[in-house]
Amino acid sequence: MKFWKFGLVSITIVSLSFGNCNPIKKSDPFSDNLLLLILLNALTNARELDCTFDPSSSDSLYADQWHLQNYGQLGGTTGEDARVKPIWDQGYSGNQVIVSVVDDGIDIRHEDLTANMSVSTRGLNLFNNTFNPSHSYINSFHGTSVGGVIGSSGGNGIGVRGAAPCSKLVGVNILEKSTIYTSDEYRAMVNESAKVFISNNSWGSPDLYGWLWPSNSLWQQGINEGVTFGRGGKGTVYFWAAGNGANGGTVASPVLVDNANYDGQANYYGVMAIGGIGQNGVKATYSESGANLWVVAHTQGNNATAYTTAISTTDASGGFGLNAGGTSGDYVFSSYTRRFNGTSSATPLAAGVAALLLSKYPNLSWRDVRELIAYSARQNDAADPDWTMNAAGLNINHKYGFGAIDATQLFVRANLWTPITAAFKAETMNSVSPGTSIPDNDLVTGASVAYPVSTSVTYIEYVDVEFTSNHTYFPELRITITSPSGTVSVLSEVHACRNPINNSGCTSGNTSIATMTGSSTYRFGLTRLLGENPNGSWTIRVFDGGAGDTGSIQTVRLRIYGR
Repeated sequence: MKFWKFGLVSITIVSLSFGNCNPIKKSDPFSDNLLLLILLNALTNARELDCTFDPSSSDSLYADQWHLQNYGQLGGTTGEDARVKPIWDQGYSGNQVIVSVVDDGIDIRHEDLTANMSVSTRGLNLFNNTFNPSHSYINSFHGTSVGGVIGSSGGNGIGVRGAAPCSKLVGVNILEKSTIYTSDEYRAMVNESAKVFISNNSWGSPDLYGWLWPSNSLWQQGINEGVTFGRGGKGTVYFWAAGNGANGGTVASPVLVDNANYDGQANYYGVMAIGGIGQNGVKATYSESGANLWVVAHTQGNNATAYTTAISTTDASGGFGLNAGGTSGDYVFSSYTRRFNGTSSATPLAAGVAALLLSKYPNLSWRDVRELIAYSARQNDAADPDWTMNAAGLNINHKYGFGAIDATQLFVRANLWTPITAAFKAETMNSVSPGTSIPDNDLVTGASVAYPVSTSVTYIEYVDVEFTSNHTYFPELRITITSPSGTVSVLSEVHACRNPINNSGCTSGNTSIATMTGSSTYRFGLTRLLGENPNGSWTIRVFDGGAGDTGSIQTVRLRIYGR
């Protein structure tokens, strides 16, 4: 599942079945406080204890964790997994790597997580303004499940294991707040960033609306500070869930609703947006495509009724959380679940793989980690027709980014990697204001704008595309951009739009962010051009997929990140 922040600073949307109802009333009110006190007392001179993990040892539910080792045990494709076991066998399991779980809290008392809670890094609870990141509500579980995918203890004979079973977790509880302010988002991004290697974020803008959701400047500032100053200047590595809104369900045709590039957090240069694939390597129907995707990782695929294809991980302890113990289709023991899914579970799997990498190569910068993941990604679902190659020789796909994250190939690539030493540049190009009319109801010819680029950057790491239009119904627009090297990227697709008040379709009379009327500007992100040279002539093309609503291309501006 993916929890969503509704609007810019307003309420958190959760599904009705998992909504927050009543605060937890624990039988032992001191257990959390005692554990937290132990952790906080150790902070002054603390060093994370080394962890010993024998991959041949047992965890009672490990056989269900096909995303870690898929040998067809649950009907999936043998070898279609994160390829972590060969790395474990080499002796790398995430030791000394601290991962922040920014979510609805994390159960610090959980039998399979307690040993891996960081003793050197403070948690943060924005719900009750404490350092205790534990859940406050009976049916909160999300962060505990996310944490288990990353760093559940391995080889202890119980439960599950994480992708990085020796990594250390620190919780940030932001999603239990009924009102999430921009300052909360900033604090969540920078909490203990001097120590945090990786920040996992299985949340973002609301799914299934087809709206354009900009990110706020304070959140962006937090990301900027994290990648610039985090980890002693090496940068915190941010992972972000791409979203589960690709299939609009009951929304009127066209069914496609969301694209990961409509989320102003998932398409920001400082994060890696992660999509989801199932145990056959094919995109989960709900997983959002986008020119901003970095890679995909494994989660429940397209068999929505068979929870054996979902992810087995930790659940909030006792009768709390997703599994009350014997919940239909779930384990009889309530501290674990086999029903975790969505890009919410794919994202921590990717984060766990990155933790393995940083346990061997702790001095890699955030830029090194991103590029290593891109260059080592495996071309999954090779028959998919959208696969192409960019001018730098990287396989790219709007559904899959650079492909499926692959721990084994990541280590192979890292063994030969020369760390990036060139300064990181961000150059904003001049705006062009063509005023070009967009032909109505025309998906063939469209409107075209040439955009010249001359910059000192010769190697692209990321591109922002700012697009301004006065078109009266943005969901009708298909927007593409072609780089000087000829790589074509789709920024927006013709899609349906949902009214959040009554779930009806949107209309051109709606002047909200959803329709981008009134000369609105939106920023799209591009990862697909990694390694290309940005200098030369770019082409932006805009098509109108419906009759009656019209407008023009008012301005276009590119921001080039790279070296």
